[in-house]
Amino acid sequence: MDEQWLSLNQYEKRYNLGHNTVLQMIANHEVEYIRTGSRYKIKVGSKNTVPREMFEKEQAARIKAETTLDLLKKVLEGGK
Repeated sequence: MDEQWLSLNQYEKRYNLGHNTVLQMIANHEVEYIRTGSRYKIKVGSKNTVPREMFEKEQAARIKAETTLDLLKKVLEGGK
């Protein structure tokens, strides 16, 4: 897939996402974007993009692993 830059509205329509959801993705750096004045352009189709579902799945796995690691640290430290 070739790299493209979509406007915020084009991105919302293509991926069936709400305006606030896309703004939150921008704030969390979940998408690559540039800002031209008051408008956003979002990069899609490059080798570095990941589908949102895959991102959310990996994010949940990372959070679970970090939580488990924190619990194990507490057990090893004697429950401090």
